[in-house]
Amino acid sequence: MGIVKSLDHIAITVSNVEKSLPFYVDLLGFEEVGRHRLEGETISTMTGKPDVVMKVVRLRTPDNSKVLLDLQEYVTPKETASHARLGMANHSHFAFKVKGILAIYNRLKEKGAQFVSAPVSFGVEHEEVRVVFLKDPDGLILELVEAPEE
Repeated sequence: MGIVKSLDHIAITVSNVEKSLPFYVDLLGFEEVGRHRLEGETISTMTGKPDVVMKVVRLRTPDNSKVLLDLQEYVTPKETASHARLGMANHSHFAFKVKGILAIYNRLKEKGAQFVSAPVSFGVEHEEVRVVFLKDPDGLILELVEAPEE
């Protein structure tokens, strides 16, 4: 049996939680389910950084997925943004399932969302999928994916 039982949460480090919340809540439709502040010896030990103070906002998808999305802001120490890009070994992205990707793309674009390209379609495992990459307020790449109904 493997070590991992399930996926618990995905954490995104943001420069400013309050700046990022409108993107994730108002534009993408996540729901805020909690806030907490982490500071002291335990969080500093866990992160391997001295004097850590972190603000965390927990979000969930409208379908009440058990996998939560944590927006975390390091109040201290402040770091610079990563310059990792798609295709680099230290870059990650994750995808959100959507329905009506073209309408979503147009609606988000009208509201100022930055996209890498327009949606594209391609065949994966005998089905057609539509995908598009967009950037959050700090430039993190996210993917929207529309696949045939399961």
